[in-house]
Amino acid sequence: MTEMISGLPGPLAAAVFFAASLFPLVLIHEIGHFIAAKLNKVRVDEFGIGFPPRLARLAKIGDTEYTVNILPLGGFVRMAGEDDPDIPDSFAGKSKRARSVILLAGPFANFVFAAAVFASMAMVGLFPQAVFGIDGVEVSQVNEGSPAEAAGLVVGDIIVATNGAALVKPEGTQATNEDDMERIALAVEELVKRTDESADKPMELTVVRGGLERLEDVDESQWSGKPTSIQGVSGVEVTSAPANSTLHVGDVVLEPKGEDGSLIVLRSPESVVLVVTPKRSSPDAPGQMGVAIGTPSIATRFGIVAALGQGVGLTGRLLHAMITTLARMFVGRAEVELAGPVGISIMSRQMGEQGMVSFLRFMALLSLNLGLINLLPIPALDGGRLLFIAAEAVRGKRVEPSREAVVHLIGFVLVIGLMAAITVVEVARLTGLTGP
Repeated sequence: MTEMISGLPGPLAAAVFFAASLFPLVLIHEIGHFIAAKLNKVRVDEFGIGFPPRLARLAKIGDTEYTVNILPLGGFVRMAGEDDPDIPDSFAGKSKRARSVILLAGPFANFVFAAAVFASMAMVGLFPQAVFGIDGVEVSQVNEGSPAEAAGLVVGDIIVATNGAALVKPEGTQATNEDDMERIALAVEELVKRTDESADKPMELTVVRGGLERLEDVDESQWSGKPTSIQGVSGVEVTSAPANSTLHVGDVVLEPKGEDGSLIVLRSPESVVLVVTPKRSSPDAPGQMGVAIGTPSIATRFGIVAALGQGVGLTGRLLHAMITTLARMFVGRAEVELAGPVGISIMSRQMGEQGMVSFLRFMALLSLNLGLINLLPIPALDGGRLLFIAAEAVRGKRVEPSREAVVHLIGFVLVIGLMAAITVVEVARLTGLTGP
């Protein structure tokens, strides 16, 4: 399917990928609200697929109309009395607990979707399980015609240092558990920072090359080795092994072992130094070398129960990383980076052109972002409404519904204005138009 969409003219392909990535996620979000509203006996007047104007009414079941609308950008739930507690079976007339559950159900549905995608990937052997023992950043994509391609970077390369300086400061021990995922993620942030600082200047990359594999049931008494001297790698280089062994001389067995006791092996690795010159697409754009990067990992297959655990676990770790990044942005310790419709459409097309697996992974990450952003205490968003419920609990009485409605309306206008401003900036960057 992604190949068919990729064959469409440029702007049309981007628009279709954008709708295909965002439409299901917004719809899933609204289904979460819808189910929670029904369970809490709130009257739902309309459940719409897409945004108005209305295209057709599918059916009316009970008090709820089910409609299809023209704009394919998600959906909506129109509950009775969202701001009027005097209307029978209204949202505003329910208890604080019921309203909170309904509001939280949308983001929760987005989190469940992401966990389901990751769990499905784990069951079919496509789950990217992080590999520890390498303090670096793995290259997962090299853009055609990019500075990275010109420098000789290839998919699978692991960047461990720039200009001789390690991406991860030595701390005496390598990452050994999930709590160290944040430390590894900082290597990605550090590489992005150094790439931007080296825009239009040559930057040396120390790269480790060698395929990652997982080996099980290896008789450790049948081979011997010595500590590896490769920068950024913690493990044992195999110096002798039987001819029929799955280990070969020159392989590096990483430390620590896999969680199941298996050996994580870097096949015949070599350390090479490449020189790349990052470029800016416009004067205000960050310096880039034209790669997609991530944590070194191995695709792994799990059983149903283990896959569910992996899906939930990865969702939790990603949410933790996102919250940490938001906090760092809030206190000024990380650069504020926002993507609007144009940025999302570009990213969705890039992921779609890499294939269905990459596109689904992108959708899962976008779903987590959508759920988390909706929980921010911003008027008009779910988090903004939850903030009013919290204020009601503290004060012992609710804010006048008409006043709350005005605040949410102002918040909605501001959010739309922010998205419009981001879109203008993104279009200006793409077209090369900049301010003085």
